[in-house]
Amino acid sequence: MTIIAGVDEAGYGPVLGPLVITAIAFDVPDEKIDCSLWKLLEDAVSNGLKSKMHRLTVRDSKKLYNARSGLKSLEDIVLSFLLSKDVKITSFYQLLNVLSCCHIKILSRYPWYAGKDYPLPLATSVSAVLNYTHLLKYVLQKQNIQFCYTVSRVVTVKELNEQVEVSGNKATVLFDNFITLVTDLWNRCDGAGTIRLIADKQGGRNSYLSLLRDRLPGVDITVLKEGVKVSAYKISCARREMEISFVEKGEDACMTVALASVFSKYMRELFMRLENHYWLQFVPDLKPTAGYYEDAQRFLSEIASIKKRELIQDDILIRSK
Repeated sequence: MTIIAGVDEAGYGPVLGPLVITAIAFDVPDEKIDCSLWKLLEDAVSNGLKSKMHRLTVRDSKKLYNARSGLKSLEDIVLSFLLSKDVKITSFYQLLNVLSCCHIKILSRYPWYAGKDYPLPLATSVSAVLNYTHLLKYVLQKQNIQFCYTVSRVVTVKELNEQVEVSGNKATVLFDNFITLVTDLWNRCDGAGTIRLIADKQGGRNSYLSLLRDRLPGVDITVLKEGVKVSAYKISCARREMEISFVEKGEDACMTVALASVFSKYMRELFMRLENHYWLQFVPDLKPTAGYYEDAQRFLSEIASIKKRELIQDDILIRSK
């Protein structure tokens, strides 16, 4: 068996709210490793909105979610894939724990997160999740594929600002958190054979060799390819190997990257829901924000007096970069 994995983020660009990065992995028979997971799982998973029928649509989260359509598509996917591993999600904090997202002590620094658990699902129904899961489990078993790994990292605003201050820029922070997930996958899959991991290209970079060598000591790293579309590397140590490919528009090329994108986006939206609800209790007619620069300036202006009254410091609310 070979581990086929993907990593993607949500929330890299906004001014408000957390950065979320997720790693996803499937255990796939060796004879099927060159097949598209979309093709292998096509009876339960679609990569397009047309002819979706009874299947889950797994694609880049930016193409699935907007404020008008809501969370349902993302929630169906996340809860169904987790339930396919017999993990039934019933609350926000349980989901954080299952995905090993962040320590509860970190959340206690934020009045909009601290102690603010709430039930899930929000936008879909339990029956819909059960129906999707039943079909998904059947197809996974039919193809002898196991959904074996999913871990997210939630980097809250204060932690992001601290990491940017140390590293000097946000791109380095993203890569460092990516490496943390890669290392965790590498360690958890010890003895699992080869790991093939795909991630979206980061910051327009074509060479990742020096970054990988700096952050993965004690392993051999070989360049397989470096180019505009794909940069690929082989990581070797003892009896283990991992191939890491950074692919332009990786979420369109690989289902694991698209699925990681969905998990990350869903998690970020759950956090933003709490943040918006916190301020709405003081300003009932406040329009919620997604946290991106222009609208964040409007939002910050409208909550300015409340922020001052409640003694909310900038370092837990606003990103430095």
